[in-house]
Amino acid sequence: MNANNHTATGCPVSTEAHGAGGPAKGASPVHFVLRRASEVDAAAEIESPLGSTIAWVRRFLARPNPDLGRAGPVCPFTPMALELDTIWMTEIQDAAPDPQRIQDVIEECRKIFVETEPREGPMAINKVIMVVFSGLGEDAATWIDAMQAKLKPNFVDVGLMLGEFHSRNETPGLRNEAFRPLRSPIPMLVIRHMVESDLPFLKRETDKPEVRISYLRSYLRQLGTTIRRNYFDQAVDALVNAEIEQRSAAQGGAR
Repeated sequence: MNANNHTATGCPVSTEAHGAGGPAKGASPVHFVLRRASEVDAAAEIESPLGSTIAWVRRFLARPNPDLGRAGPVCPFTPMALELDTIWMTEIQDAAPDPQRIQDVIEECRKIFVETEPREGPMAINKVIMVVFSGLGEDAATWIDAMQAKLKPNFVDVGLMLGEFHSRNETPGLRNEAFRPLRSPIPMLVIRHMVESDLPFLKRETDKPEVRISYLRSYLRQLGTTIRRNYFDQAVDALVNAEIEQRSAAQGGAR
């Protein structure tokens, strides 16, 4: 990619943000800036929202935690992402963001994520885009959760995940229900590749059966040939149960 690609996207992203071929033509004119974690570090913006966020990533996500319930860092992919410099960040400063604009920004980030190297192979799993909402106030949790719930299906459908991070996130850890791995000092939405351990987030009974069916079919379609047998079996069982639940609900409504 070269500097001319900035004009092509209508999005002044860093020159490394796309793959060598650049973004697809006809991309929507959504304006925001993507910066690598190393660029944030180089600017010595330690106290800025992006600087504070990457410091939290190093201090929390990239390190072990006694409450995690297993060995290793909170996020096993973060240390390599920091080493490879494959964490990109953008900041939304609005105190009352326009939902449609933010949806456009997130969808554009999804397109950029797919186009950005590494696109495939074992290193691709370490790629992340963090959309940091530095201007949100006390209603940040509600706002972030609602936006994530609305956009998550578009990501899961193509083998990606959209994670919601904020100071009030109550999602428990997979091995310790008292641990809160998705709590962050500054709210953000995070784009990454789907991995086999995402299964619990895709079969939640709090989601409607049709939502679970869509998520689990995508999980099996995207990862079915690579995941371990126990994850495959759990996904199939959850899919069957969701389909039975949906069918029972339809039959009950027809009576």
